[in-house]
Amino acid sequence: MGIGLIKVRPYESTPAIYMRSSIFIEEGIKRGYKFYTLFNALGRPINMFYLERGGRKYLFEGLPRAEFIKGADGGFIDDKATVKKLLTKMGVPTPQGKCFSILKYWRALNYGKKLGFPLVIKPRSGSTSHHVRINIQDENALKDALKSVFRYEPYAIVERYIPNTRVYRATVIDGKHIAVVERRPANVIGDGKHTVAQLIDIKNEDPQRIKAGEVNGTFYKVVIDKKTEELLKKQRYAFASIPPQEKIVYLQEKVLLDFGADIIEVTKKVHKDNLELFRRVAQKFKAKLIGIDFIAPDISKSWKEQNSAIIELNSLPFVDMHHHPIKGEPVNVAGYICNMVEKYY
Repeated sequence: MGIGLIKVRPYESTPAIYMRSSIFIEEGIKRGYKFYTLFNALGRPINMFYLERGGRKYLFEGLPRAEFIKGADGGFIDDKATVKKLLTKMGVPTPQGKCFSILKYWRALNYGKKLGFPLVIKPRSGSTSHHVRINIQDENALKDALKSVFRYEPYAIVERYIPNTRVYRATVIDGKHIAVVERRPANVIGDGKHTVAQLIDIKNEDPQRIKAGEVNGTFYKVVIDKKTEELLKKQRYAFASIPPQEKIVYLQEKVLLDFGADIIEVTKKVHKDNLELFRRVAQKFKAKLIGIDFIAPDISKSWKEQNSAIIELNSLPFVDMHHHPIKGEPVNVAGYICNMVEKYY
């Protein structure tokens, strides 16, 4: 079947389909749904699918999100500037900051200096943490970060950096079901026997870890770059060093999945106030599926009692993180999405 240059074929698992989609589709097949994949003129899947259920077909991108429900259009959820303003109005903790266009470069620079270091600079749109600069400590680094973002897009957000926190991703389905993971920057854990270089090789031998650029997995092989060398020096380590037992040695500063970040399931540890905060945000944005990036020192403590913040939202979250954590009990988020489909479709 074809639609112009777009071809539609019955779904078959392929390495070119994102893991988040494959996990949902496989759960749906168990429930009797039928799926079709859309391909471009070159024969590549375009992250669009048909779901057939009850004799009717529904088109969705990546994952079904029930966007057809009145008010449920999440088109602005990925707009970090708009989200920051709305969260502030809600009284939800979010880092102090503003958005500037490329034409306001000098204003952005002066605002950052006035706000005070350390800072974060990130694009207004986009995800996966690329082009984001964190823990900016001086004016030269601020200038470099702004120029980097403006090469990527014409809008940059300048905001405070909140130190000594962990990065969490909460996925909320239908405004009530919540799963939470901690996302750790690429690291190795010492065993008192192997060098840092050897620990990296051992970690990269894990068959779950795929190469950067591939999409049919959740975890990626650890990537070594200039930032790794700088970070090792800060921690007083070298590739030939042997870290002591249980010592965590970080290889990246940012949480970059395709650079080897780890995912740890923590849903059962989340404080009830934090769960309520996530539900409140999902319901306010009228999203049937939403990813919430939350930073705090400890997810088991209330957001009200620690230096915490929601840093951004995601309209098409990588739900496979909850199914395949490196550590912790998996949560069947795909099952919750199927329940949402059966409720609204």
